[in-house]
Amino acid sequence: MKKKISIKVVADIICPWCFIGCNHLNKSILERQDIDFEIDWKTYYLNPSMPHLGISRKKYMKNKFGEQSNLIESQIIAIANDYNIKINLDKIEITPNTRKIHQIVNFLKNEDLNKSYNLAFQFMKDYFIDGIDLRDEKYLLKTLTNFTLSQNISSLKNSKYFESFQPFVNFDFMSGVPIFIFNDKWTLNGAQPPKVIETAIDIAAKD
Repeated sequence: MKKKISIKVVADIICPWCFIGCNHLNKSILERQDIDFEIDWKTYYLNPSMPHLGISRKKYMKNKFGEQSNLIESQIIAIANDYNIKINLDKIEITPNTRKIHQIVNFLKNEDLNKSYNLAFQFMKDYFIDGIDLRDEKYLLKTLTNFTLSQNISSLKNSKYFESFQPFVNFDFMSGVPIFIFNDKWTLNGAQPPKVIETAIDIAAKD
């Protein structure tokens, strides 16, 4: 019987460090076919005051990081390149409000936690590689069709889910994201390299 490991991923879909960290996690998971992983996406709202329609990425970066914005983006690209992670920040025009995106991801949790995580990662890939506008509800629901049945999507569209559900989490120990929590015991902060994640998996496997 395979060993089972649960991993909570605390992240925001528009966080580039989360995208890099999840790429590392996915690579590490693929190396361990002897383990059944349950990945639970825990939404962190990176920009709770973001306008409903979002703002231009250039303005967002300038407002948040000032003169350091170009340097920070260069660091992100350099680290992604070091690990052969494709990322095209120049294609991103809008930094969106991620409320509805995360609500859709959390909606899928009712069906399958791993599917929910995979959907979140698909949104991240489309955003960071192709610069997809994550405000486009048609795109969001079309992407969801690859992960669930059409009747479930109809149920989502016809419900008051978006009005009522508050998926966002916060932990007292959090200083940034991503955060990976293994078996509710061991925590990794930041976009750790695959080797570090693999070590955490080894420790959790001995639990």
